[in-house]
This record gives sequence, structure tokens and C-alpha cells, in this order.
Amino acid sequence: MSKFKHHKYFPKTKAEQQFRFPFVCFACRKSFKYPVSLFKRNCPQCRSPMEMLSRKFAAPKSKDLAQWQKVKYLVDSGFRFYSVYRSVEGGGQIAVRYPATLQEATSFVQEFEAQAVRHAVQPFAPADGFAAR
Repeated sequence: MSKFKHHKYFPKTKAEQQFRFPFVCFACRKSFKYPVSLFKRNCPQCRSPMEMLSRKFAAPKSKDLAQWQKVKYLVDSGFRFYSVYRSVEGGGQIAVRYPATLQEATSFVQEFEAQAVRHAVQPFAPADGFAAR
């Protein structure tokens, strides 16, 4: 037993060390958690492209079509379930809850349009001069 090494001496792979983010497939209405990737991910079931959302996102049940329509509308509008804030008179900000219905989502998008994130995870493109070897 003198050669035994505790598991903490063996390095973990990079994927095990990272946080896992929800990647959502709107075609089959499912969410999968994966580490952040520079490449677009495809759904493991239907092979459709998936969208990466905030770690705060909680996926609705796959049978709840109204909630999935709301989520799709919010994501298409640039809201990926990161924190959204409203300014208050004293100069501070308070966090705002995401809407519960699609009707509430339309007014939410109009009110907080400036805080929408318009870009998604883009595929990795090497910089000039760094060709693949």
C-alpha cells in the first residue's frame, strides 16, 4: 500500500472542472447540460442545433407547449435567462423576474430590449496566421 495515491493527485479532465450550462433543443423540447463550448452543439436525439442559456434556466416539461413557445420567443428576442435589472429612483437597480406567460413576455421584451443579448455562441474560427496543423 505504500504506492497508493489518493484520487486528488490525479488531474481531472477539463470538462469535469467546468460549470455545465443548459443547451436547449426547441425541436424536441429538451434541455441537456454540457460545459461551455466554442462550437455549436447539436441535439443528441434529433441532431437539431441547440441554444446555450444561462445556468439559471429551468426547462419546462416537454409537454408544456405554451411555456416552450414563451422560451423560444424570449431566446429569439435575445433574452437567454441572464439577470435583467430595472433602475430605481435612488440610483440602484433591482433584479426583475422573467415573465410567466407569452403575453407577459411581449411587454417584457419591449421594456427591457436594451438588455437583450443579441449574439449566440459562434463556431470557433482561428485567427489569421494560426492555421490548423
